[in-house]
Amino acid sequence: MGMISVALGRLSQAFLLLIAMSLIGFIGIHSVGNPVFNVVNVETATPEDIRAATIALGLNQPIWRQYLVFIGNVVSGNFGISYIYHLPAFDLVMSKLPATLELASIAMLIAAPLGTGLGLVAGRRSGSLFDRTMLKASVSALSIPSFWLAMMLILVGAILTGWFPSGGRGATASFLGQEWSFLTANGLWHLVLPALALAIPNIALIARLSRSGTIEVENLDYTRFCRAKGLSSQRILLRHTLPNISVPIVTIIGLQFGGMLAFAVVVESIFSWPGVGKLLIDSIQLLDRPVVMATLTFIAVAFVVLNALVDLFYAVLDPRVRLSS
Repeated sequence: MGMISVALGRLSQAFLLLIAMSLIGFIGIHSVGNPVFNVVNVETATPEDIRAATIALGLNQPIWRQYLVFIGNVVSGNFGISYIYHLPAFDLVMSKLPATLELASIAMLIAAPLGTGLGLVAGRRSGSLFDRTMLKASVSALSIPSFWLAMMLILVGAILTGWFPSGGRGATASFLGQEWSFLTANGLWHLVLPALALAIPNIALIARLSRSGTIEVENLDYTRFCRAKGLSSQRILLRHTLPNISVPIVTIIGLQFGGMLAFAVVVESIFSWPGVGKLLIDSIQLLDRPVVMATLTFIAVAFVVLNALVDLFYAVLDPRVRLSS
């Protein structure tokens, strides 16, 4: 009964979150302009054409009625047709998802183990030259704006050295009905710079979190006992320290991964990466309301699912969570 109550509570929170997100997003996108002027040719359209387009899009209705129509359509799986691309909005978002998913996954595959490893070593050698260097480098990495970091990577990696392409997704290969870049050498080469632009700040964040946790655990009695038993530093770090600092690290990895799926707008725009973030910013500029709402709904659902997975992973990592459940 306890687990069922927890699950029902989480589902209720997720439902309220989705309703709040949809309401805020709907009001926000409806307050930034009239999309009719992007649908008709403003140079040749007559007032009757504009009025007909307004009625056809349902924009002549009060906003509360438009919102209720939107919610009713979403319940039936219909987010509407894109004003610009003339395709189903949700299908359009899903067509961009593989590009964003592979970029975020590769960035996190770089950031999570590297950041955790650096934090463990720095925490184990607290106060050493390596620790001080890691701290200064992480502060710099977290302080640099993402657009500046992306442009510096293009300057060094593409323009000055010519090692990597400066933008685009490169060649793709089909797998499970979707196109993926990481399955081709050319696509992998195109992934390097945008993945680094996303990974570097996350390496710094995870490393700092891992370092502080390691310093705390290293001073606890059971770690001293392990050391007194003669266990090696590597064994203590991997078998005892890492499991005890993994819960906050998993939390931040889940949140940052969701953030990369949803808000990699700057990196995707600078590297011309055809993902969900670039689609969102293009749709906001063009006032393509169905695509904006479909993208925001996907982002909210992705965050809810990721948080649920992180909660489940707690029980795998920490026996105390399993026992309390």
